[in-house]
Amino acid sequence: MALSWFESYKLTVKENSISVADNYLRNYILPPIGSYKLSKITPMLLQELVNKWANNANTAEIINGKREKGKCKDYKLLLNFIKRILDYGMQLGAIEDNPAIKVFPPKLKTRTVKKIKYFDNEELKQFLSYLDTLEPTTDNRKSKTLYKLLLATGLRVGEAMALSWSDIDFNNHYLNVSKTLIQQSNVIQDSAKTKESNRSVFLDNNTLESLKEWRKYQNDGAISLHDSLVFSYHQKMRSYEIERQKLVRHFKNAGVPNIGFHGFRHTHASLLMNNDVNPKEIQRRLGHADYAITMNTYSHLAKSKEKETAEKFSDILKAL
Repeated sequence: MALSWFESYKLTVKENSISVADNYLRNYILPPIGSYKLSKITPMLLQELVNKWANNANTAEIINGKREKGKCKDYKLLLNFIKRILDYGMQLGAIEDNPAIKVFPPKLKTRTVKKIKYFDNEELKQFLSYLDTLEPTTDNRKSKTLYKLLLATGLRVGEAMALSWSDIDFNNHYLNVSKTLIQQSNVIQDSAKTKESNRSVFLDNNTLESLKEWRKYQNDGAISLHDSLVFSYHQKMRSYEIERQKLVRHFKNAGVPNIGFHGFRHTHASLLMNNDVNPKEIQRRLGHADYAITMNTYSHLAKSKEKETAEKFSDILKAL
Protein backbone atom coordinates (compact mmCIF):
# COMPACT_ATOMS: atom_id res chain seq x y z
CA MET A 1 0.00 0.00 0.00
CA ALA A 2 2.80 2.42 0.92
CA LEU A 3 4.62 1.85 -2.36
CA SER A 4 1.38 2.23 -4.33
CA TRP A 5 0.75 5.55 -2.56
CA PHE A 6 4.33 6.63 -3.26
CA GLU A 7 3.92 6.04 -6.99
CA SER A 8 0.87 8.34 -6.98
CA TYR A 9 2.63 10.88 -4.75
CA LYS A 10 5.58 11.14 -7.15
CA LEU A 11 3.26 12.45 -9.86
CA THR A 12 2.28 15.47 -7.77
CA VAL A 13 5.53 16.86 -6.29
CA LYS A 14 9.01 18.05 -7.26
CA GLU A 15 12.06 15.82 -7.33
CA ASN A 16 13.44 17.07 -4.03
CA SER A 17 10.17 16.19 -2.26
CA ILE A 18 10.29 12.74 -3.88
CA SER A 19 13.81 12.21 -2.54
CA VAL A 20 12.77 13.22 0.99
CA ALA A 21 9.72 10.92 0.97
CA ASP A 22 11.77 8.03 -0.41
CA ASN A 23 14.30 8.42 2.41
CA TYR A 24 11.57 8.50 5.07
CA LEU A 25 9.81 5.44 3.64
CA ARG A 26 12.96 3.32 3.27
CA ASN A 27 14.64 4.28 6.55
CA TYR A 28 11.84 5.04 9.00
CA ILE A 29 8.38 3.82 7.96
CA LEU A 30 8.70 0.56 6.03
CA PRO A 31 11.24 -1.22 8.32
CA PRO A 32 8.98 -1.21 11.43
CA ILE A 33 5.48 -1.51 9.88
CA GLY A 34 5.94 -2.35 6.19
CA SER A 35 5.22 -6.07 6.75
CA TYR A 36 1.99 -5.48 8.71
CA LYS A 37 -1.43 -6.11 7.18
CA LEU A 38 -3.46 -2.89 7.17
CA SER A 39 -6.00 -4.41 9.55
CA LYS A 40 -3.24 -5.02 12.10
CA ILE A 41 -2.04 -1.38 12.17
CA THR A 42 -3.63 0.10 15.29
CA PRO A 43 -3.43 3.49 17.03
CA MET A 44 -1.47 1.83 19.86
CA LEU A 45 1.09 0.40 17.43
CA LEU A 46 1.58 3.74 15.72
CA GLN A 47 1.71 5.67 19.01
CA GLU A 48 4.49 3.40 20.28
CA LEU A 49 6.39 3.91 17.01
CA VAL A 50 6.04 7.70 17.14
CA ASN A 51 7.07 7.71 20.82
CA LYS A 52 10.20 5.75 19.86
CA TRP A 53 11.03 8.24 17.09
CA ALA A 54 10.49 11.15 19.48
CA ASN A 55 12.70 9.59 22.16
CA ASN A 56 15.46 8.97 19.60
CA ALA A 57 15.25 12.58 18.41
CA ASN A 58 15.29 13.99 21.94
CA THR A 59 18.25 11.88 23.11
CA ALA A 60 20.33 11.73 19.92
CA GLU A 61 23.79 13.25 19.99
CA ILE A 62 23.98 16.40 17.90
CA ILE A 63 27.24 16.79 15.97
CA ASN A 64 27.81 19.86 13.79
CA GLY A 65 24.13 20.71 14.08
CA LYS A 66 22.96 17.26 12.93
CA ARG A 67 21.49 14.33 14.87
CA GLU A 68 22.82 10.80 14.53
CA LYS A 69 21.72 8.96 11.39
CA GLY A 70 18.35 7.27 11.87
CA LYS A 71 17.32 9.63 14.68
CA CYS A 72 15.83 12.59 12.82
CA LYS A 73 13.68 15.22 14.50
CA ASP A 74 10.97 15.13 11.83
CA TYR A 75 8.79 12.47 13.44
CA LYS A 76 5.70 14.68 13.06
CA LEU A 77 6.32 14.67 9.33
CA LEU A 78 6.82 10.89 9.41
CA LEU A 79 3.43 10.55 11.11
CA ASN A 80 1.90 12.79 8.48
CA PHE A 81 3.22 10.49 5.74
CA ILE A 82 1.65 7.51 7.51
CA LYS A 83 -1.67 9.39 7.74
CA ARG A 84 -1.57 10.10 4.02
CA ILE A 85 -0.76 6.49 3.16
CA LEU A 86 -3.64 5.22 5.28
CA ASP A 87 -5.98 7.87 3.84
CA TYR A 88 -5.03 6.45 0.45
CA GLY A 89 -5.93 2.98 1.75
CA MET A 90 -9.36 4.28 2.85
CA GLN A 91 -9.97 5.79 -0.59
CA LEU A 92 -9.25 2.40 -2.16
CA GLY A 93 -11.57 0.66 0.30
CA ALA A 94 -8.79 -1.35 1.94
CA ILE A 95 -9.61 -0.01 5.43
CA GLU A 96 -12.62 1.74 6.95
CA ASP A 97 -10.89 4.29 9.16
CA ASN A 98 -7.45 5.81 9.68
CA PRO A 99 -5.77 4.78 12.98
CA ALA A 100 -3.04 7.42 12.52
CA ILE A 101 -5.46 10.30 13.23
CA LYS A 102 -5.70 9.10 16.85
CA VAL A 103 -1.93 9.37 17.39
CA PHE A 104 -0.42 12.39 19.17
CA PRO A 105 3.27 13.14 18.58
CA PRO A 106 5.24 14.15 21.72
CA LYS A 107 6.84 17.57 21.85
CA LEU A 108 10.37 17.91 20.54
CA LYS A 109 12.71 19.12 23.27
CA THR A 110 14.64 22.32 22.66
CA ARG A 111 18.26 21.42 22.04
CA THR A 112 21.42 23.40 21.43
CA VAL A 113 20.79 25.98 18.71
CA LYS A 114 22.73 25.22 15.57
CA LYS A 115 25.37 27.85 15.02
CA ILE A 116 25.41 29.02 11.43
CA LYS A 117 28.74 29.04 9.64
CA TYR A 118 29.95 32.19 7.93
CA PHE A 119 33.11 34.22 7.42
CA ASP A 120 33.86 37.14 9.68
CA ASN A 121 35.48 40.16 8.03
CA GLU A 122 39.06 38.98 8.46
CA GLU A 123 38.33 35.46 7.22
CA LEU A 124 36.51 36.87 4.20
CA LYS A 125 39.48 39.11 3.34
CA GLN A 126 41.83 36.15 3.69
CA PHE A 127 39.71 33.95 1.40
CA LEU A 128 39.29 36.62 -1.27
CA SER A 129 43.04 37.29 -1.21
CA TYR A 130 43.66 33.57 -1.64
CA LEU A 131 41.36 33.43 -4.69
CA ASP A 132 43.39 36.22 -6.29
CA THR A 133 46.57 34.12 -5.97
CA LEU A 134 45.19 31.08 -7.83
CA GLU A 135 46.79 30.01 -11.09
CA PRO A 136 44.58 31.27 -13.97
CA THR A 137 43.53 27.80 -15.12
CA THR A 138 40.08 27.29 -16.58
CA ASP A 139 39.01 25.27 -13.54
CA ASN A 140 40.26 27.92 -11.10
CA ARG A 141 38.58 30.70 -13.08
CA LYS A 142 35.27 28.84 -12.91
CA SER A 143 35.56 28.18 -9.18
CA LYS A 144 36.60 31.76 -8.44
CA THR A 145 33.63 33.11 -10.42
CA LEU A 146 31.20 30.76 -8.68
CA TYR A 147 32.44 31.58 -5.17
CA LYS A 148 32.39 35.34 -5.77
CA LEU A 149 28.88 35.13 -7.25
CA LEU A 150 27.62 33.26 -4.19
CA LEU A 151 29.23 35.79 -1.86
CA ALA A 152 27.84 38.74 -3.84
CA THR A 153 24.28 37.49 -4.23
CA GLY A 154 23.46 35.07 -1.42
CA LEU A 155 22.22 32.52 -3.98
CA ARG A 156 21.87 28.92 -2.90
CA VAL A 157 24.54 26.83 -4.64
CA GLY A 158 21.84 24.82 -6.42
CA GLU A 159 20.39 28.03 -7.81
CA ALA A 160 23.80 29.19 -9.04
CA MET A 161 24.69 25.87 -10.66
CA ALA A 162 21.34 25.85 -12.48
CA LEU A 163 21.88 29.30 -14.01
CA SER A 164 22.04 29.63 -17.80
CA TRP A 165 23.53 32.66 -19.55
CA SER A 166 20.01 33.61 -20.67
CA ASP A 167 19.14 34.08 -16.98
CA ILE A 168 21.59 36.98 -16.69
CA ASP A 169 20.67 40.45 -17.97
CA PHE A 170 24.00 42.20 -18.35
CA ASN A 171 22.40 45.43 -19.57
CA ASN A 172 20.12 45.84 -16.59
CA HIS A 173 22.46 44.29 -14.01
CA TYR A 174 20.41 41.42 -12.64
CA LEU A 175 19.90 37.68 -12.86
CA ASN A 176 16.72 35.61 -12.67
CA VAL A 177 16.38 32.63 -10.36
CA SER A 178 13.82 30.12 -11.61
CA LYS A 179 15.58 26.71 -11.40
CA THR A 180 17.64 24.71 -8.96
CA LEU A 181 20.04 21.77 -9.01
CA ILE A 182 18.94 18.69 -7.04
CA GLN A 183 22.15 17.72 -5.27
CA GLN A 184 21.45 14.00 -4.86
CA SER A 185 20.66 13.33 -8.53
CA ASN A 186 22.59 16.23 -10.10
CA VAL A 187 19.46 16.98 -12.16
CA ILE A 188 18.27 20.54 -12.76
CA GLN A 189 14.71 21.03 -11.56
CA ASP A 190 12.79 23.39 -13.82
CA SER A 191 11.43 25.37 -10.88
CA ALA A 192 12.90 27.06 -7.82
CA LYS A 193 12.94 25.64 -4.29
CA THR A 194 9.80 27.57 -3.29
CA LYS A 195 7.47 30.12 -4.88
CA GLU A 196 9.36 32.94 -3.15
CA SER A 197 12.67 31.57 -4.44
CA ASN A 198 11.64 32.71 -7.93
CA ARG A 199 13.20 36.16 -7.92
CA SER A 200 15.45 38.70 -9.60
CA VAL A 201 18.74 39.48 -7.87
CA PHE A 202 20.62 42.64 -8.82
CA LEU A 203 24.36 42.43 -9.42
CA ASP A 204 27.19 44.84 -8.70
CA ASN A 205 29.63 45.88 -11.44
CA ASN A 206 32.50 43.72 -10.17
CA THR A 207 30.35 40.60 -10.22
CA LEU A 208 29.13 41.39 -13.73
CA GLU A 209 32.71 41.83 -14.96
CA SER A 210 33.72 38.58 -13.31
CA LEU A 211 30.92 36.75 -15.13
CA LYS A 212 31.86 38.34 -18.45
CA GLU A 213 35.49 37.27 -18.00
CA TRP A 214 34.48 33.70 -17.22
CA ARG A 215 32.22 33.59 -20.29
CA LYS A 216 35.23 34.36 -22.50
CA TYR A 217 37.16 31.38 -21.17
CA GLN A 218 34.24 28.98 -20.88
CA ASN A 219 34.46 27.81 -24.49
CA ASP A 220 38.15 28.62 -25.02
CA GLY A 221 37.28 31.93 -26.62
CA ALA A 222 34.78 30.45 -29.09
CA ILE A 223 31.34 32.05 -29.35
CA SER A 224 28.66 29.56 -28.36
CA LEU A 225 25.64 29.41 -30.67
CA HIS A 226 23.52 27.82 -27.93
CA ASP A 227 22.48 28.84 -24.44
CA SER A 228 24.51 26.98 -21.85
CA LEU A 229 24.86 26.63 -18.11
CA VAL A 230 26.99 29.40 -16.63
CA PHE A 231 29.14 27.00 -14.62
CA SER A 232 29.69 24.36 -17.28
CA TYR A 233 32.74 23.85 -19.48
CA HIS A 234 32.30 22.73 -23.08
CA GLN A 235 28.63 22.05 -22.28
CA LYS A 236 29.55 19.72 -19.38
CA MET A 237 28.92 20.39 -15.71
CA ARG A 238 30.56 18.65 -12.79
CA SER A 239 28.41 17.14 -10.06
CA TYR A 240 27.61 18.98 -6.85
CA GLU A 241 29.68 16.49 -4.84
CA ILE A 242 32.81 17.12 -6.92
CA GLU A 243 32.33 20.88 -6.56
CA ARG A 244 31.86 20.46 -2.80
CA GLN A 245 35.08 18.47 -2.45
CA LYS A 246 36.95 21.07 -4.46
CA LEU A 247 35.60 23.84 -2.22
CA VAL A 248 36.80 22.01 0.91
CA ARG A 249 40.32 21.86 -0.59
CA HIS A 250 40.26 25.58 -1.36
CA PHE A 251 39.18 26.39 2.20
CA LYS A 252 42.04 24.28 3.56
CA ASN A 253 44.59 25.86 1.23
CA ALA A 254 43.34 29.34 2.13
CA GLY A 255 43.64 28.61 5.85
CA VAL A 256 40.01 29.53 6.60
CA PRO A 257 37.19 27.55 8.27
CA ASN A 258 35.12 25.15 6.18
CA ILE A 259 31.80 27.02 6.06
CA GLY A 260 30.45 25.00 3.14
CA PHE A 261 28.66 26.44 0.13
CA HIS A 262 25.78 27.63 2.30
CA GLY A 263 28.25 29.62 4.38
CA PHE A 264 28.66 32.01 1.44
CA ARG A 265 24.92 32.73 1.67
CA HIS A 266 25.20 33.29 5.42
CA THR A 267 28.22 35.55 4.91
CA HIS A 268 26.31 37.63 2.35
CA ALA A 269 23.38 38.03 4.74
CA SER A 270 25.59 38.89 7.72
CA LEU A 271 27.37 41.64 5.78
CA LEU A 272 24.04 43.16 4.76
CA MET A 273 22.57 42.83 8.25
CA ASN A 274 25.58 44.43 9.92
CA ASN A 275 25.56 47.31 7.47
CA ASP A 276 21.98 48.31 8.24
CA VAL A 277 20.31 46.95 5.10
CA ASN A 278 16.55 46.64 5.62
CA PRO A 279 15.83 43.01 6.67
CA LYS A 280 12.83 42.99 4.34
CA GLU A 281 15.20 43.64 1.42
CA ILE A 282 17.48 40.85 2.66
CA GLN A 283 14.46 38.50 2.76
CA ARG A 284 13.60 39.28 -0.86
CA ARG A 285 17.21 38.96 -1.99
CA LEU A 286 17.62 35.56 -0.35
CA GLY A 287 14.22 34.31 -1.52
CA HIS A 288 12.97 33.45 1.96
CA ALA A 289 9.30 32.50 2.08
CA ASP A 290 8.78 34.32 5.38
CA TYR A 291 10.24 37.47 6.93
CA ALA A 292 10.49 35.56 10.23
CA ILE A 293 12.93 33.09 8.65
CA THR A 294 15.32 35.92 7.84
CA MET A 295 15.07 37.51 11.28
CA ASN A 296 15.30 34.24 13.22
CA THR A 297 18.35 33.15 11.22
CA TYR A 298 20.33 36.36 11.01
CA SER A 299 19.18 38.94 13.56
CA HIS A 300 21.76 37.75 16.12
CA LEU A 301 24.53 38.57 13.64
CA ALA A 302 23.90 42.24 14.32
CA LYS A 303 25.08 41.97 17.95
CA SER A 304 28.05 44.18 17.15
CA LYS A 305 25.60 46.99 16.43
CA GLU A 306 23.95 46.88 19.86
CA LYS A 307 26.41 49.23 21.55
CA GLU A 308 26.18 51.60 18.62
CA THR A 309 22.37 51.54 18.91
CA ALA A 310 22.55 52.30 22.62
CA GLU A 311 24.84 55.28 21.94
CA LYS A 312 22.47 56.54 19.26
CA PHE A 313 19.59 56.38 21.74
CA SER A 314 21.63 58.31 24.28
CA ASP A 315 22.38 60.99 21.68
CA ILE A 316 18.67 61.21 20.84
CA LEU A 317 17.81 61.79 24.52
CA LYS A 318 20.46 64.50 24.81
CA ALA A 319 19.02 66.29 21.80
CA LEU A 320 15.50 66.46 23.27
